[in-house]
Amino acid sequence: MTWAKKMQEYGGGNFTFLSVDGEVLIFIVVGEPQLLQSTYKGKTNERIGCPIVTDEGYMLFICGKRLARKISKLESDFKTKAIMAVRHGLEGDVNAKYEVTAVPEKATFERLSAIKKKDFKVTMIAESVADSAEVLNN
Repeated sequence: MTWAKKMQEYGGGNFTFLSVDGEVLIFIVVGEPQLLQSTYKGKTNERIGCPIVTDEGYMLFICGKRLARKISKLESDFKTKAIMAVRHGLEGDVNAKYEVTAVPEKATFERLSAIKKKDFKVTMIAESVADSAEVLNN
């Protein structure tokens, strides 16, 4: 069994964050953005859950609104290109910068599309949103 499958079994394996400097995520978008609300120390926070497929399969990519807006600027590419997001900033740095680009290689999009076709079901989005709420509120 793979690490990804084990994490899905344990819980929390169906969502991800970019949290450290230089971390890269290459994905295709497979659904509409999901508004995620959480409460931490009495303050309500909002994040965006982006339904994506990576080489590890489906997951909900949880990010801030700034990054989600950058991803949305590439919406015209969602059906033909993979997207790459790179974090620039230390862990916990609220001023981190994100580089978001369309991946020009058609092979990347085709590989991820094949994974989507084999492993993705729309019902997975609601499950990952529910699972992420548990983590975001702790």
